[in-house]
Amino acid sequence: MKISAVRVFLVKGLVIVRVETDAGVTGYGECSAMNSGVIRSVVTDSLAPLLVGENPMEVERLWEKMYVTTYKLRGQAQSIGISGVDIALWDILGKVLDTPVYQLLGGRYRERIRMYASSVPRGLDVPQSAEKARQYIHAGFTAVKVKVGTRWGFDDLPDTAVATATAIRDAIGPDIELMVDANSAYSAHAAIRIGRKLEALDVFHFEEPTPFHDIDAMAQIADALDMPVAGGEQDHTRYRFREILERRAADIVQPDVIKAGGLSECKKIAAMADAFGRPVTPHNTNRTIGMAATLHFLASTPNARYSQECTILPDLRPNPIRDAVLREPFRVVDGYIDVPAGPGLGVEVDDSVLEQHGAA
Repeated sequence: MKISAVRVFLVKGLVIVRVETDAGVTGYGECSAMNSGVIRSVVTDSLAPLLVGENPMEVERLWEKMYVTTYKLRGQAQSIGISGVDIALWDILGKVLDTPVYQLLGGRYRERIRMYASSVPRGLDVPQSAEKARQYIHAGFTAVKVKVGTRWGFDDLPDTAVATATAIRDAIGPDIELMVDANSAYSAHAAIRIGRKLEALDVFHFEEPTPFHDIDAMAQIADALDMPVAGGEQDHTRYRFREILERRAADIVQPDVIKAGGLSECKKIAAMADAFGRPVTPHNTNRTIGMAATLHFLASTPNARYSQECTILPDLRPNPIRDAVLREPFRVVDGYIDVPAGPGLGVEVDDSVLEQHGAA
């Protein structure tokens, strides 16, 4: 069996990779959608020529070929492109062997995944934020995240992070996990000052408190706070995560399977994190193929022990085209999502949606 084509479809905020074979077996992957035109070019112009004619079942060799051959282009966009292809190769492998991807990644450690609602958005006032969190808990979630701060370590004022987290804690009670995500908003000293106040609210983790490129600042905050510091959603490859772990810059690591290098790389990152005594809680704002890949990763990874990120929320604005990519969309039931049990990623993609709405 040989790869006959690698195609990319841009579908309403999604970047879908389809790897086709001469045996009629097709695999699907997803790439992070930011700068989607650039990512499409990475896959079609840089990676696809390396893959056509190759055996899709040789996943590790093809990952290395993509990574090493394009070393002068190495960067986040390249890793995002590799991620989508890698996920599609695992999908093919599972379909050929008639088994779920999680079995190929080490076997099923858990069969359903507890999710946290992500997220109460920044921009709401304090009472609105508390009400939004309450709605998510009433929908069955047992954990919720709120976004705070504004931008890139500027310490913009006024800052309502503590007031918002306090109101949410009062609204949801003491037994619900509350996460706070700053998305790179603060300087190190501001993050420590705010973090100490958040600790008094029993915040479960403080995510990306400083700009993600500043590992020293993250390490400083993680050392200063008792509350776990989480990070890694913008990082890619095991080499960057090795540095994060060695410098103790995150208590919880958050690789994203559609950014960090795909399933192959995220399994390596998780194993390395486990050796450092660190759990993994992947970044995951995906609802279709990326969600499927993330669920297989979570199902097969022992140190993915906490509630996991979910943007499938009761107030989600409908996106009929995007939501039609999977013939059976994922659903959250009592705060959990079941891991797909079919061959490959275990989801059925509607190719007509890709061809009609995502063709170049």
